[in-house]
Amino acid sequence: MDKKIIYINSIVIGLLAVIATLSGLFWRGLYKNDTVSITAQMMGQDLISLVICVPILVLSLYLISKDSLRGNLLWMGVVFYFLYTYSSMSFLASYNQLFLVYVALFSLSLYTFVYGLLSLNVKNIKRSFSPGITTQIAGIFTISMATLLSVMWLSIIIQSILSGVAPASLEDYTTLGIQALDLAVLAPAAIISGVLLLKRKPWGYTLMPIVMVKISLLGTAILSMIYFMMQKGVSVVWEQELFFLVATVGGIIITLAFYNKINSTHKKSNGLPPVPMS
Repeated sequence: MDKKIIYINSIVIGLLAVIATLSGLFWRGLYKNDTVSITAQMMGQDLISLVICVPILVLSLYLISKDSLRGNLLWMGVVFYFLYTYSSMSFLASYNQLFLVYVALFSLSLYTFVYGLLSLNVKNIKRSFSPGITTQIAGIFTISMATLLSVMWLSIIIQSILSGVAPASLEDYTTLGIQALDLAVLAPAAIISGVLLLKRKPWGYTLMPIVMVKISLLGTAILSMIYFMMQKGVSVVWEQELFFLVATVGGIIITLAFYNKINSTHKKSNGLPPVPMS
């Protein structure tokens, strides 16, 4: 992995994210074409992206400079978060003056994530983990949460199809974009990483810490969205909110425990391919 590419791409992602989030929070009228509910959700996510996710991105770059495996996997997780967030903003937010910023963040996060993923040495990563029950707990947790999320979204969609009535969450929009992303990307990623981890496959040890960071950050953003929605007087579905609360709190606890299982004494096991000596 070329660290210069990682640093440059990440700095650009961070700067663009700061522009996008500050604009979303303080530019009056930026979200004027979106509904009250969606505006509240986007502002809630803007807040978490600004005060938590950008600093974590910076922290991960510092750890990468120290050849830290934890830092490398943490970095992959936060880039995954920005990829998910700005793919949804690019396709789902009503057109506004920051459209090209959203597209740039989506594109840069996508190719940076793919580059980082292809650069990982999965066998070294597996060897860096200490054995224990934490891996089994993480695998079962992600599979369970992904399954429950899928059932929750599918029940809404199937009920709508059978009744012929659009779901209330559609509001004034043309499609259920978040549900599509969760069913097509997030849930399969969580289930695949969980199954591979339970089977003790190298890719399971590689994908799980990335997915867990993504789940924890997204869950925190969702809790912020709920707060903003309540402040705007938007009604919430408490069964869904309870699910997201459990998924977020559990995700954070398991993420911290999982990262603690990485053997920091393996300083050279940073997940990168060995560099040949000339």
